[in-house]
Amino acid sequence: MFWAWRIFRKDIGRKLTAFVVAITLWFALANLLTDERSLQLQVRMVNSLAEADQQRVAAPGIYLVVPAELIVRDVAPDTVRIDVKGNKDDVRDLEISAVLEFDPDVLGDQDEAVKPVVLARDDFKSRARDPELSEFKLRPSTLDVTLARRADAEIELGPDNVVVTGRPREGYAYENSRIRIVPNSVRISGPRSAVENLVDNPDQLKLEPLDVEGRVLEVSQQVGIDIEKVDRSVTLRTTGGVVEVSVPVRPRDIAKQLFSLPVHYDNTDLLALGKRQVVEATETLDLQLTGPRSALEGLTSEQLAERIRLVFDWGTVTLDRAHEKVRIYRDGLPDSVKITDLEGRPPEISYRLESTGSDGATSTPGDSP
Repeated sequence: MFWAWRIFRKDIGRKLTAFVVAITLWFALANLLTDERSLQLQVRMVNSLAEADQQRVAAPGIYLVVPAELIVRDVAPDTVRIDVKGNKDDVRDLEISAVLEFDPDVLGDQDEAVKPVVLARDDFKSRARDPELSEFKLRPSTLDVTLARRADAEIELGPDNVVVTGRPREGYAYENSRIRIVPNSVRISGPRSAVENLVDNPDQLKLEPLDVEGRVLEVSQQVGIDIEKVDRSVTLRTTGGVVEVSVPVRPRDIAKQLFSLPVHYDNTDLLALGKRQVVEATETLDLQLTGPRSALEGLTSEQLAERIRLVFDWGTVTLDRAHEKVRIYRDGLPDSVKITDLEGRPPEISYRLESTGSDGATSTPGDSP
């Protein structure tokens, strides 16, 4: 052994220098030929292997192939970090993707469950040739995928499904009952529990808000489901996942009151033929007119009264005492003007009749002048 030590010590300075140079050259060459890189891959959902193969060409990622019977409610995390090391050319241009397919029966008899998906090196394929990698680390290596069984159902949409924000210009308003939705009968799709709840409570399906701030005309807009108020996994099975909502904005109605409008009674002679006479009958009614400002504002009470005629027909009565609605005839007053009593109800008269006991004609307090 002594001779070996003597050989090692001979020209020790040159030997150490050569060793250091060799190590330095090795690291230099290694840095020239190898590289390290971190990749962030987004988790994406597709409906078929063909769709995954098509999309991963342009957008590398982790593709979960979900059959039509299932729906992904959540994925945690939604990105995966991959640290790689290898041949510099391979690492520099590296674009890899993973495609994992779920079995339609993965939930068994469950409607919803969290299924862990374990990622491995073999799941990842390069778009080009297989790279030479000396290191491949996944962070994390497991995805927690929340799966639910899909359900579809028909649902009717109405004004209660529409969310209107803002206020029209001063003097204008919208009527909730006049809101239109096209189409108003739609098919929804999503997790079975969420769909069944919406079928039982259709008013809970809220559409995206429609703003009417400062508007004076009808507002129409295509909107989808408001994901802030409805399970984000629920979708509309319509073109583009939207419906068209129209909110009519019109001048705000005003109200005017008219007092002591006479009631005109027709066919009083029929009462005498029926051996009856009027004991009591309403002679005048107080009315409230509600409608567009343009139809009412420029007219006085007298002018409005001239445009309304209240009529009751004795030929229609069957009882000796009752409250009955009167017929309202308009002259130059549009149908947009609503005519009611002062409490907002249809105008009514009250009357009381009695038998005359004779065939002769009698005068009636309800006769028209």
